[in-house]
Amino acid sequence: MNELYVWIAAGALAVLIPLAIYFLPAKARILIDTPTSTARAEVRPLWGMGAALITRALPKKVHGTPLPSFGDVGRVGHALITPGIVDVAYEASKSLLDMKPKVAKLELRLNLADTARTRVVQTAVQAVLAAAPAAFRQNVIVSLLETPGAELSAQFEVMASPAKLSGIYRRLKNARATQEFRRRLTKKSKPDKRLPDVQVR
Repeated sequence: MNELYVWIAAGALAVLIPLAIYFLPAKARILIDTPTSTARAEVRPLWGMGAALITRALPKKVHGTPLPSFGDVGRVGHALITPGIVDVAYEASKSLLDMKPKVAKLELRLNLADTARTRVVQTAVQAVLAAAPAAFRQNVIVSLLETPGAELSAQFEVMASPAKLSGIYRRLKNARATQEFRRRLTKKSKPDKRLPDVQVR
């Protein structure tokens, strides 16, 4: 009978430990930097006491070099005017900011070699920022880039459960605007004089 209790306890621990790691707060650091092809999340579960878990959205082998698609003016310009992409990015960033992160920085630098297209992106971003809370606006910078293309850099350090972070990433990844953005970014676009509408808040 004692052995039965031992096996029950062992089984309970085998279930509870992964659940605790997934649902209890973790110390997370999210880094995005297209100039160095960085897009990863470093998560230390159990309030930072657990071993670091690293999830990469880009292969490690490309780290350190500029993300080619962001240097292709036609491609990145076409992607950045994807209808709804600004709203989706805003919702994901705001979800992180609502958790009162220790560090929160987001910067978009762009030079799309087409004044009208550059203005469309800037206007869409500024429209969202105008309606955003002051705490959000203070952590977002939109500036001009000297060389043609675009650069996106972001850093968030937050205490949140892997479950909550996973939910934010899943909503961002599965959004229709995000899927269209990725499609445009991976497929070189043909020159198009017509500028699609950009949805703003």
